[in-house]
Parts: sequence; C-alpha cells; structure tokens
Amino acid sequence: MPELKLFPKMHVASLTVIGPFEQAIPRGMDQIFAWCRANQVEPLGAPMAFYPDDPEIVPQQKLRTEICVPVAPTTQASGDVQVKEIGGYTVAVSGYRGAQEIEPAYGELYAWLHAQGYHDAGVPMETYLSQPAAELQAEIAIPVVKLTVPSAIIQPAMDKPQAEKSVQKPAKPTTKKPGKKPKKIKKIARPTPKNKPMKK
Repeated sequence: MPELKLFPKMHVASLTVIGPFEQAIPRGMDQIFAWCRANQVEPLGAPMAFYPDDPEIVPQQKLRTEICVPVAPTTQASGDVQVKEIGGYTVAVSGYRGAQEIEPAYGELYAWLHAQGYHDAGVPMETYLSQPAAELQAEIAIPVVKLTVPSAIIQPAMDKPQAEKSVQKPAKPTTKKPGKKPKKIKKIARPTPKNKPMKK
C-alpha cells in the first residue's frame, strides 16, 4: 500500500550512465561498486537509481540513469563519480517484487498520490533491496508537494454579487449523464535492473 514518508538526508557517491535502462543500470552498478572497491569506500546502504528522463519522450539511447550509493560525508569524489548530499524531502513510496510488478506499481503510486491531493515534484527513484540471486525487490519513491487551491476559486457562490434578472422560464428537466472516468495515469515501466549487493 502506498504511503508518505520523509526521504532522509544522506551523502551518496553518484554516477550518471547513458542508454537504455536494461543496459545502463547493470553497467552503472558495476562501475560504481568497482569505484568503491578501488577507493576503499564502504557503501552505507542499499544502492539507488534516479530516472530524470521520461522514456516516452527521450530516445532510449539518450536516457540518463543516475546510480547512487550511500557513503560517509568525508568521501572524496574522483573520476566520473561525484559525492553529494540528497534527501530531506517528502516522498510517496510503494514497493514491488518481481519484474512483472514494475509497471503496475508505478501506475498505482502515481494514481494514489494524485488522489491524496499531492503532485509529483521531482525525479522518481528506486532503492534496490534484493540480492542478485533473489527475486527482484525494490521500493519506488517519488518526491511530492501538497496541491493548494487559490481562495478565489473556492469562494462560496453566495458571496458573489448577483445581477438583477428578469423573470425566467422554468428550466427543462434534463437527464444527467454519467461523468467520464478519470484518465488513467500511464507510466512506462523500466526494464528489470540487475542488482548488485553492497560491497566493501
């Protein structure tokens, strides 16, 4: 079941890779864990991936995927790997288990946060919780903000001045048509990532 929670602040080693998700994710995981080993950096949590590009708009060969691993604040960046602070904001989260659940999980999460009066306000990301030999398990997190409605829009009709009207004919009774169903929010799922365990 989707829920809201605070995405905590943390320092991460970050590497951006380009290309189709099914290629970029495992390549990025290999590179960032190899960098950790080479620089004697100990990962302090599960690996994550941020997806700044919409695959419905950006060509597959140009899609960006940012692979991140939590590290100590004293970690020094080098090469293609940056070290930065992320987090400190509210996210809507939902988990999935198995590649077949990726697309339904995204659809449910976006529909839920909009139904709760929130708007997605940042890049979607995933935290990978499973080991390579196990079934894929991850948690989706989407930054959100609460929608606000201007007071002028919700002002009661009785507060508005009414112009004088001539005598009107009684309105014809009408048959109320059922309202249209809200348009289903579509989110294209990513291909399954090949997860890497946390290594020293």
